[in-house]
Amino acid sequence: MKTILTLGVGFWLGRQLYINYDKRTNLRKEAQLKARLQQFLEQNDFSKTDSKKHSNTIFRSN
Repeated sequence: MKTILTLGVGFWLGRQLYINYDKRTNLRKEAQLKARLQQFLEQNDFSKTDSKKHSNTIFRSN
């Protein structure tokens, strides 16, 4: 019984660590993509405020 309980707790902890890691990597990738999008918009004659507004609109719609 102790073995099953230990395996269950270990599986749960491993899953929680993976979920947290996955969230952090997704947030980091999203921030990088958003920064690249803003930079692209600024290079194509958008002001900083317009590029932020458009990138926020794009990311909110997904």
